[in-house]
Amino acid sequence: MKIVYLTDIHDALKELRVLLSTTEADLYLLSGDILYKAFYDDDKVYEFVCLQEDFWSLARNLKKKIVPFDLASDILRFPENYDNDDKLQKKATEYRQLFEKATKNMKDKYETIEGLIQKFSNAESVMLPGNYDIDLRYTALRDRDMHQHEKTISGMKFAGYGGAPIATSGIPEKLAVGYHEKTKDGQLFSEPQDYFEEQNPDVLLVHNPAYGFFDRVPGIGHVGSQGTRNYLDQYSPLLIVSGHVHEDYGVAMRNGTVFLNPSNFGGVDSPYGWQAGGAYAEVYVEKDAQGAPKIQTINIMRLVEDRSVTLAEIDLSDGQPRQTTVEENREHAHIDLDVLVRDSSGAVP
Repeated sequence: MKIVYLTDIHDALKELRVLLSTTEADLYLLSGDILYKAFYDDDKVYEFVCLQEDFWSLARNLKKKIVPFDLASDILRFPENYDNDDKLQKKATEYRQLFEKATKNMKDKYETIEGLIQKFSNAESVMLPGNYDIDLRYTALRDRDMHQHEKTISGMKFAGYGGAPIATSGIPEKLAVGYHEKTKDGQLFSEPQDYFEEQNPDVLLVHNPAYGFFDRVPGIGHVGSQGTRNYLDQYSPLLIVSGHVHEDYGVAMRNGTVFLNPSNFGGVDSPYGWQAGGAYAEVYVEKDAQGAPKIQTINIMRLVEDRSVTLAEIDLSDGQPRQTTVEENREHAHIDLDVLVRDSSGAVP
């Protein structure tokens, strides 16, 4: 079985079309962040973000646990509770209008993606939303949605948990996937952990990585899910694929579980500069002598214009990742090929 996995697509719809039309697979795992911007006009993006941040700030000042859309609605419905402030009511009206437009734009993009999959994909394709997405239940991708859904494919059980524990500016916040994990009074509550313990899948599809594995952000440190890590400390699924952290990528193996983040497929601006895209992975699964699935090889790939190049081949057939770098393709690499393989702690050996 050949799985093509790509994450953090970030509006790279042209590149997605090329990938689907020029590759073959038994399964495509397409993971968040699927989209990047809710508007085609950067001025509208800026306007929406500014208003959104203003309402987040107002909610904090009022000590209200309320999202910007609901706060704007409350201002318009009960203006007397806000000193009948005309300027505030105008901002609330503008925010609601932009919110509705952003939602429509994003739904239109998801519809376009569904059309691309139907026209160009030669295999089953499933999706997972990230923190730049709205809940896929409200979109044309609803039947492919893997957030808190499970699916058995080729005898393997896949289960997904999308989103991330951050609020993303510029995205209609009320429609985003809720990421429910927090620590209170020293006790961790983790919906991802509870969900995976209930499902016990062979393959975990997540956006936010497990703590300690491909989750290190420069200048910040580890940002991954402690709940997902707790699950992996107790159970040994075949594979966990993640994204979200573009700067920390590669392949690791621990207690029989393969960890994979090939880095971002769509190029994005970030606090660390431009992060070029095109990265994805090919995962080859075969059955062992007892008929159990086993990952044999992972290829780290990059889409370069209209063709795919292999950057590195990672052999896992003997239970230990061994990398062969395709030196003639090193010039096409936008990631550090010398740090792809990690040890069982998630660190560079």
